[in-house]
Amino acid sequence: MKTIEAVIFDMDGVLTDTMPLYYEATRDILLPFGIHYTWEQNNRLKGISRRETIRTVWQEAGMKIDEDLEIRLAEERNQRYLQLMANLTPDHVLPGMESFLKELKEHGIRMAVASSSRNAPEVLKKTGLSWAFESTIDPLSLTRGKPDPEIFLKAVDLLGVEEARCVGIEDGEAGLRGLLETGMFTVGVGSDPFMNSADWPIASTRELTLPALQEQFDRWCLK
Repeated sequence: MKTIEAVIFDMDGVLTDTMPLYYEATRDILLPFGIHYTWEQNNRLKGISRRETIRTVWQEAGMKIDEDLEIRLAEERNQRYLQLMANLTPDHVLPGMESFLKELKEHGIRMAVASSSRNAPEVLKKTGLSWAFESTIDPLSLTRGKPDPEIFLKAVDLLGVEEARCVGIEDGEAGLRGLLETGMFTVGVGSDPFMNSADWPIASTRELTLPALQEQFDRWCLK
């Protein structure tokens, strides 16, 4: 039976409860244009870049945005997010995740973060999770964003493990689509119906323990 050698995590919505910050930041910069950004959009657009988020919302409002405005609003969104991020603390770690990371660490399972956020290192620092991860992928080092699998494959390469001995955990459709193109065991977190496409869909991070993960991984290996 294969053993789990590494786990690759998305950050927002998997490790940290930061999705409300993205919602507030995006909502605030779009309101002056008469665009009412919804929580449904926020959930559906998890994991994609700032500019793509702005472009998609603009299109869904039935408008076309020019490149200069798209760039400016993406930067304004980030600046607003950074203001909100200043208040992050370890209380923003999602339920069960700190103990899960400790279990993995104690068993020598290596970990990396594959997030589309350029602010991931600072978020991990503020929430007290930096200690767990060998690598945090820099989105600027990529040629393609999620749903392309590049970010996950780069994490696997940096950790030096086989895809078939690696677990990927996501809560967004774009990210999970990317993971499903790899040879990893996939975990989908949350109520988004697309999470049922994962090898192990779970409702909450509370379900993540090493024994539970190992059990599901073993079943997957037998398929």
